Amino acid sequence: MLEIHGTRQCPFAWRARLAAYDKGVPYTFVAVDAERPDARSAEHNPEHRSPLLWDDGYVLPESLVIAQYIDESRDGRPLMPTEAKERGRMRLLLTTLVSKLEVSPSHAKDKDAAVKTTRDGHRSLDEALRDGRRFLGGDVPLLPDLMLWPFLSLQQEDGFRISADLSRAHAYWARARDRESLHATRLNPSAGRER
Repeated sequence: MLEIHGTRQCPFAWRARLAAYDKGVPYTFVAVDAERPDARSAEHNPEHRSPLLWDDGYVLPESLVIAQYIDESRDGRPLMPTEAKERGRMRLLLTTLVSKLEVSPSHAKDKDAAVKTTRDGHRSLDEALRDGRRFLGGDVPLLPDLMLWPFLSLQQEDGFRISADLSRAHAYWARARDRESLHATRLNPSAGRER
């Protein structure tokens, strides 16, 4: 079974859990910041990286790489389109839009810059949804969606909600907040499909 290691509140570790959960892949979350750490933490993640994926001795850091590996190495719901042009569009969103929203003002060294980046990112998200899709990938969330949600959630907790005048992004985030995967992987990270 896959192990996803990380700190409980790390948005990057949350991304990895979201990808596994939405894909339908069983995993165990190993919290490196637990009061009594799991023995696997010291053995498989001695540097306490967050996140880190351990797959029967194969180790990967970096949330986006982990999410792509989960999607490509396991059966389940595809998290990327099969058609080349749509796949290219999703990759472009991963490298442009997603990177613009990887910010949480309360955790930033320069809060003013983080607030500006957050607001600009919200506008970019609204623009990316101008074609009327429910999610960035269409009718169902795909990898770019899952990589955004932990940060949108943290931004909301920081008091930087998506403005209602960005109607497409505002409605998108309302749909995302209703997703079971978002709640299951956030509120109880170790519950995600563990068997």
